Amino acid sequence: MLSATAQTPPRREIDLDDFVQRLLANQKEDANYEDLYESLLMLYAHPLDLNKATRPELAALYILSDLQIDTFLAYRKKNGPLVSLYELQAVPTFDAATIQKLLPFVTVSENVTADRRPLWQRIAAEPNNVLLLRYDRTLEQKQGFAAPDTLTDGSLSRRYLGGPGRWYARYRVNHTGDFSLGFTAEKDAGEQFQWEPATRRYGADFFSAHLLLENKGRWERIAFGDYQLQLGQGLLLSAGFAVGKGAEAVETVRRHQLGIRPYTSVMEAGFLRGTAATYRIGRFRVTGFYSRVRRGASFGASDTLAERFVSSLLTAGFHRTPTELAAKNAILEQSTGGNVAYRNAAGTLELGGTLLYTHFDTPLLRSPRRYNQFEFKGTENLNVGFHGSYVWQNLNLFGEAARSSSGGVGAVAGVLGSFSEKLSLSLLWRHYDRHFHSFYGNAFGESTRNINESGVYWGIKLNPTRRITFTAYYDTYRFPWLRYRVDAPSDGFDYLLRLAYRPSKKLLLYAQYREEHRDRNPSNPTAPIHVPTRTLRRQYLFNADVQANEVLSLRSRVQFSTFEQTARTGGYALIQDANFRLKRWQLGTRLALFDTDDYDNRQYVFEKDVLYSFTVPAYYRQGLRYYLLLNYDVNSKMSVWLRFARTTLTSEPTIGSGLEEINGPTRSDVRVQVRYLFGK
Repeated sequence: MLSATAQTPPRREIDLDDFVQRLLANQKEDANYEDLYESLLMLYAHPLDLNKATRPELAALYILSDLQIDTFLAYRKKNGPLVSLYELQAVPTFDAATIQKLLPFVTVSENVTADRRPLWQRIAAEPNNVLLLRYDRTLEQKQGFAAPDTLTDGSLSRRYLGGPGRWYARYRVNHTGDFSLGFTAEKDAGEQFQWEPATRRYGADFFSAHLLLENKGRWERIAFGDYQLQLGQGLLLSAGFAVGKGAEAVETVRRHQLGIRPYTSVMEAGFLRGTAATYRIGRFRVTGFYSRVRRGASFGASDTLAERFVSSLLTAGFHRTPTELAAKNAILEQSTGGNVAYRNAAGTLELGGTLLYTHFDTPLLRSPRRYNQFEFKGTENLNVGFHGSYVWQNLNLFGEAARSSSGGVGAVAGVLGSFSEKLSLSLLWRHYDRHFHSFYGNAFGESTRNINESGVYWGIKLNPTRRITFTAYYDTYRFPWLRYRVDAPSDGFDYLLRLAYRPSKKLLLYAQYREEHRDRNPSNPTAPIHVPTRTLRRQYLFNADVQANEVLSLRSRVQFSTFEQTARTGGYALIQDANFRLKRWQLGTRLALFDTDDYDNRQYVFEKDVLYSFTVPAYYRQGLRYYLLLNYDVNSKMSVWLRFARTTLTSEPTIGSGLEEINGPTRSDVRVQVRYLFGK
């Protein structure tokens, strides 16, 4: 069993808000924040054993530079396994700030004897054994919950079927390097609790469960239930932890070969359901998988086609109205494939190949639009890809290329260089054909999917002193075919500049500027064909973090933007946070004032939330928002959170639109969460 007799610093609670803001400096509406949070929580729940960690696993933390990874691996090779996390202070190039960022995600264990007890006994004895229960709702009534006789036509199809509360339950028990077992159940606001096996409803609207076994002889990992695969650069199979462009301009452009990962999110798309396994044969790792899962879809009708077909795959996961409920689990998707990867003894060279076959039981045929003529059509898709990574001195070269059964090709290649403790650079090129189809891919790109795009990205990170950090990137891209709201081939570019200054451990200051140039159709809904014109978006951010004392920390933030197409508009947000910590109590607060001319200038800002949850609201129109977040540790096993947030608009009589509209200028949200630790 694993022994932790060595001295270990107290493991501090993860600050997701701080970590995510460092990775994603520019929040936006199409970023997959839930996958990012789940991936961070996976790292937190499964701390990386530094005595066994590989180069890709260390790089996937997005904390260490390649130079720091090199020095750590050299230190471990020379001095043997670490005795304690305190020993990190002796690793060259590791400063106090780096170590503090690492501590929530790493551990040091000494492999004394293998634990031969049955799995159920190891689960019962495992201290990392957690049950989480959560409830939240909006206090004001939304239009979707209004009585039928108050609606225009009284139609039940325009109302939500369930109640206004959202319920969430999560159980997880895991031991790093041994096993992970868990389930998640969720009912969104407006959905029903319904036991109806005929329509595949069993209480909550969504269930997910997994069992992952690790290091069973030559079997590196065996997964049952819901899982994801992170292979190569994520061109064919990506597990979701894809940061992309942000304040960490160098390390985040690269993906890592992490293999099988358990799926614990409540997003109802993007995961595999079935079984997967990785087997070690010398320096080779062979992974095989099979998935059988039903997906949400809407069906189309045609006078020329006799059989029914799917017009779109649905990923939102809402089943609140009869129409949404009819689309739930509407088609069957089956996926199978494998990966063979070779890694040399030093971990500096990695080569691999991937095969992925996907089959739908109903043909997919998009509703015809000019921009989607080259989207996937039919029932079958076959992807074949090759990936590689090589570390040579201070350079890391990486890439992946793949082909889909349509003949479309996707490719991404890059290089990272750590030339000293003060300077790191990155360069990445990508090309995705307009008819390249990959359902589980999430390689680096400007778009949310790897299709119809080519581009080149440059990034730099400079530390002239220990107190000053400068990061920047420049990304130029083009779209050879039409896109949504862009009725012609187009191009664009964006860049970001960020300067951070830490004069002391208690004060952090940073300023950031981002500029984006791209084409978009003008806002003229009556025109049959638009001629796209150039848009210009500028975003400014100024932030100050102050640790006043052990009880009080403050964060002050000013951000504003301008947007230009036919006219120039603007918007801003002023945010003040105050967080208090006193023994078993924690209190987080925020007051934000905002004023935006239009939707193009909405302001996105991360907010602190209950543990294992997140909130990224769009501050839009004119008004104010505040929240109070209270956390109390009842004892060593139970913790309780209570969050209240309210948005008040000063210029509008209603909030929201459609069935989400509230007849009034105020929206109030309450969230309650309880965590219980079963472990000893």
